Amino acid sequence: MRVIPSAELEAERRAARFSRIAWLAGAALLMLVVTVQPLRDTDVWWHLALGKLITAHGIPPQEPFSFLVAAHGWIGQQWLYEVLLAGLIGAGGPGAASVVMGVLACAALAIAVLAVPRNARVPGAWLAVAVVLSGLVFGQLVGVRGQVITLLGAAIVLFVLARWREGRVAAVWFLPPLFLLWANLHAGFIVGLLLAGAALVMATPVAPAVTLSRRPLALALGGAVLATLINPAGSWLYGYVAETFANPTLTQVVTEWMSPDFHNVWLRVFEGEAVLLVVLWVTGGGPDRFHALLAFAALIASLQSQRNVSLFAVVAAPQVALYGWRSWQAHVAPRLHRGPRRGPGPTRTTLTAAALVAVAAAAGATVLPTITPAAAASFEASRYPKTAVDYLLRNFEGQRVYTPDTWGGYLAYRVEGTQWGRVVFLYDETAIFGDAALQRYLDVHLLRPDWLTVLTQESIGVAIVGDMSQEASALHVARWRAACHDSASSSTVFWSPGVAPPSSGLPSAGGSTPAC
Repeated sequence: MRVIPSAELEAERRAARFSRIAWLAGAALLMLVVTVQPLRDTDVWWHLALGKLITAHGIPPQEPFSFLVAAHGWIGQQWLYEVLLAGLIGAGGPGAASVVMGVLACAALAIAVLAVPRNARVPGAWLAVAVVLSGLVFGQLVGVRGQVITLLGAAIVLFVLARWREGRVAAVWFLPPLFLLWANLHAGFIVGLLLAGAALVMATPVAPAVTLSRRPLALALGGAVLATLINPAGSWLYGYVAETFANPTLTQVVTEWMSPDFHNVWLRVFEGEAVLLVVLWVTGGGPDRFHALLAFAALIASLQSQRNVSLFAVVAAPQVALYGWRSWQAHVAPRLHRGPRRGPGPTRTTLTAAALVAVAAAAGATVLPTITPAAAASFEASRYPKTAVDYLLRNFEGQRVYTPDTWGGYLAYRVEGTQWGRVVFLYDETAIFGDAALQRYLDVHLLRPDWLTVLTQESIGVAIVGDMSQEASALHVARWRAACHDSASSSTVFWSPGVAPPSSGLPSAGGSTPAC
């Protein structure tokens, strides 16, 4: 038997480490293709408007955009995210925000898969498989949105807990500063507390030689809870979280709070990952009880609300890597012919580096055209009524405006900082307004019998609605006039008979609607 020199062993170890890092980095870079997205989440606009408002005037004491009276107190819980978002877009445009949030989403996946036990020696190929699979699962739920912060925070907590289970007790003291920041960025910090709490009760050591010390984790978790109280709302923050998660109107109106619709292809990928994970548990020797608890809890939460599918993807990623590798070792590796042991050689390392560069170049070539200022402007004009709002601002100053709630946040962003004041009806922060206000909005949106009465009572004189929407047809019948048509977003501006006609771009005598 040939004795391998220590220098050769060390070179092989370095090559193996480089290969593992390259697999993981390559998978994360590849997932930038799905995580770097334009401003398609409609929430982004009112968050951006709030960020600009907070930067200029501080956190508002009450809801700042709608003419409706909010039923619940205004909690500026995401103030730091909103300020950072406004600063980022102000400095680098929407493309900068798309890149940063996409990178954070990929970082969440990379950190999550590293939450595997180090003694399992999971190779880079399986880490990459887990990153790509979970990236495809949560690709439709990331983008420029605060939830990405929670995915990253959850991944960091999983990583810290994995190190704690290996006996690295000092890792838990990273939790208090993490939660201090997280609680001022996104309400999903509660997920991280639940993860750490479950580990405190259920987790076991990952190796027989490790003695698990729960007291440091308990103290760190207590410090994390106290750290979350350092926010503008103090302890009221928890009331806000409870109201949001327990609000039944969210599941009635907001799509992402509803149960998953498995007719959507991307939700079939989620379904596939859930089934695959169970198969890997069975073929990989059975799941650790803490892992099983996390996966089942995330799965149940996802079936209740599809916004939690992204959280399931983060929780499942390290488990797919770990149990996939164990299953491979148990059932596939023994059947493979193993040739003589070879050193790493410079060629293999060079090829690995070249492959990584190629993946990075391909990802860059795909992503860069989507984040240019021209691409961002084109997307905004096609997805949101940009030209219609331009016309509104020129011709109907101060008029209260009806829009679908998904466009209400965009209108709030456009009028923020102007002299228009509160002209928005309802926007995506529906929980803050309460059921009564939501029902009044739905009276109009669903054309209930009193829909026109609601518009009159709320003194709404202008509407921006989709061309093919039921509201557009009803407004025509009610003798509201079409002021202009925004062909890019397929929307129309209407004004009521009681409002003075626009000062420019009047419809022709023949009734044709001019372009906005």
